[in-house]
Amino acid sequence: MFDVVCVTSRKHSKDFLKSIEEIAKSDVSSIILREKDLTEAEYLTLAEDVKKICDIYGKSLVINSFTSVAEKLGIKSVHLPFSSFAMQKNLHSRFAKVGTSVHSVEDAVFAENAGADYIIAGHIFATDCKKGLEPRGVEYLNSVCSAVSIPVYAIGGIDDISVKELSSVNSNNFAGVCVMSALMKSDNPKALVRKIKDIYNMNYDRKKYLLYAVTDRHWLGSRTLEDDIEQALKGGATLIQLREKNISFEEYCKTAYSVHRLCQSYGVPLIINDNTEVAKSVNAEGVHLGQNDMSIIEARQILGENKIIGATARTKEQAVKAEQDGADYVGSGAVFGTSTKADAVKMSLDTLRDICSSISIPVTAIGGITKENILQLKGTGIAGAAVVSGIFAENDIYNSTKELRKKIEEIVNGK
Repeated sequence: MFDVVCVTSRKHSKDFLKSIEEIAKSDVSSIILREKDLTEAEYLTLAEDVKKICDIYGKSLVINSFTSVAEKLGIKSVHLPFSSFAMQKNLHSRFAKVGTSVHSVEDAVFAENAGADYIIAGHIFATDCKKGLEPRGVEYLNSVCSAVSIPVYAIGGIDDISVKELSSVNSNNFAGVCVMSALMKSDNPKALVRKIKDIYNMNYDRKKYLLYAVTDRHWLGSRTLEDDIEQALKGGATLIQLREKNISFEEYCKTAYSVHRLCQSYGVPLIINDNTEVAKSVNAEGVHLGQNDMSIIEARQILGENKIIGATARTKEQAVKAEQDGADYVGSGAVFGTSTKADAVKMSLDTLRDICSSISIPVTAIGGITKENILQLKGTGIAGAAVVSGIFAENDIYNSTKELRKKIEEIVNGK
């Protein structure tokens, strides 16, 4: 997922606590109270006020540098400058979450080895806060992400314009951005955060829909479901949907837990078919809903803003409504017919094009897609393809998935 974190700065705000309240109302994941110029006593007083606001709006408050203040207020998340982090020991005996700022790949590797839960890498773009200092750029951010496995956040000059450049950061552990001056100066932080997320998601998040593997036990034979899913993951599946029919809630959860752990090891999101409660129970990345399932709005209330909610849309009208209701993507088909769903009606490619052009969220084509026919989808405007038998009915799942991935990239990238 892509998070936006607020890093505070009093000098950029006319009314600091009012700004914090407006930011807390937005979709930021947390607020780091920076304010390094204050004495510990002054910082404590300010932190008490900010904590009250964060508690009201359900936001996580992260204490910067002043670990004793965090302990006094019972706050379990702290962020430390790299020099301070490197000198302190046993931080996790006092805090649940510890982060630090890094300015080189070497710093990042050290931080991970020393037990940091996440790192903030900067500064990425030019910023008035670092006047005269050359920004390190997106290439540096890519290098940091590649060198460690813990979450990495970008900082420095991040706003609704520069965030577009971060779409080239192709690492599963790139977790989001930290925004300071743009948020503190904003008259409408809620709109700014939404815009930053929307622009990033439009430019990057579509990539996860490239090859959407949808499970089916029908062809397992002597193999396990996990065996087949792992072959698909190794072959390049970018999203897994666990589709289980006619099993109990307990059995569904047990299978989902196992599959989720596997997906996490490959950095690939897991979507649960139909069952929002299973998705919530196992903390899967999202749920896919058919036209006769729970409403998108109700599922969003259950799962929260940061989960993926997909919807089946067989018409332009269904697709438009799904987007209006808050779906993150739609699945449309059956483009080539299918044997896996008895009620599936074949969809024309013209209808698929119409759906793709009518909405801004990603569209994944589904229905009878194989490595032999997938190139026929070129020019439709899809973000990816959802494949069932074209992956899991194959004798060589790994190579079939690999070939499908290569072809869908050709389609989506317009080559």
